[in-house]
Amino acid sequence: MMKKVIVAALFLLMLVMPLAVRAAGDDNDAPSSAANKSSLSGNPSYFEGVWAGRWPGFKGPGINMDVTVKIGRGAKEGVFLVEYSWEGGPAGSGFPVFPGSVKTKGKEEGDQFVFRWQDKQGREHKITLNKHEDNKVKAKLEKSGPTGPNERPSNETTLNRK
Repeated sequence: MMKKVIVAALFLLMLVMPLAVRAAGDDNDAPSSAANKSSLSGNPSYFEGVWAGRWPGFKGPGINMDVTVKIGRGAKEGVFLVEYSWEGGPAGSGFPVFPGSVKTKGKEEGDQFVFRWQDKQGREHKITLNKHEDNKVKAKLEKSGPTGPNERPSNETTLNRK
């Protein structure tokens, strides 16, 4: 008889315990207001997301380079994490352009978004995105310093939201 009582008590405990754990977990799932204050901004930027396109005539008239710009959610200070990547291909001077990517930070300034980085040679690259049409931006790439043969100091294109 005592065995039946213990088995029944354990059975009830096994039924009630998961419900109690679930209820306690629900109370702790809501983030604190302090965490919300330091979290990302509530108003998403037009520029957040993934943009793709190609730079026309990148190193020469017939050479195009596919690019992707991933802009993450911005912080309250207006700083956004950016990953800019490009596909490889032949270069106009006979040397190939290797695929690559850079991670940097960018800022929204009115109707435009700006990010920059320095390459291994110390040249600064700056990309400016301007609102154009729904799900499209005009992009301008500017490079500092001297340019080599068949290299442009700047280039413009339109990028589409993916």
